[in-house]
Amino acid sequence: MCAMMQHELDQFLNEKKHKIVTASVKRVAIYARVSTTEQAVEGYSIDEQQRLLTEWCEKNGYIVYEVYADRGISGKSIKKRPALVKLLEDAQNKKFDVVLVWKTNRLARNILDLLKIEKMFDQNYISFRSYTENHETETAPGKLQFHMLAAIAEFERNTISENVKMGMLARAREGKWNGGRVLGYDLEDVSNEGDKRKHTRLVINEKEAKTVKRISLSYI
Repeated sequence: MCAMMQHELDQFLNEKKHKIVTASVKRVAIYARVSTTEQAVEGYSIDEQQRLLTEWCEKNGYIVYEVYADRGISGKSIKKRPALVKLLEDAQNKKFDVVLVWKTNRLARNILDLLKIEKMFDQNYISFRSYTENHETETAPGKLQFHMLAAIAEFERNTISENVKMGMLARAREGKWNGGRVLGYDLEDVSNEGDKRKHTRLVINEKEAKTVKRISLSYI
């Protein structure tokens, strides 16, 4: 009888110990994002981000709860990123303890959005970490660094936007086309050797032009 009670006691203690150890292991939500332009220019893919972040979790003894990935999507809007929307919903349900990103601007490029997200994480006892910038929000210095990086992320976004607009205006002045296919026109490649991106101009498609004229006349 004593031996049986001792066995049951040992089993109970082992189960309790297992639960304590399991509870102490942090669950990590990995978030990865890249826009089509960023991947083409800078070369870091979602798969590479995921690989590096997963390895980091393994080395630090963390459990990867889930990988949330938005492929080919700009960081401008939160609502247009389904993976981020799901991550935020899961965060409110306290499904993980840490959010890990390759770089702060993967989460958002708008300082107000970043601060709102960080506040929501904090309210749910979730810490935020950046792999390349080596910071976290569990300490006061870490939070300060996060706020500084949030401002830098928005500055980078605004700079990229200005550069894109300048580039489009410059191409337009040179007679180059900034859009896609248009009914009534063909796209003619006018790229120079060594150009990083393809440049086109509009050339009238005589057959389609007749269709456009008929459509136009029908509204007169």
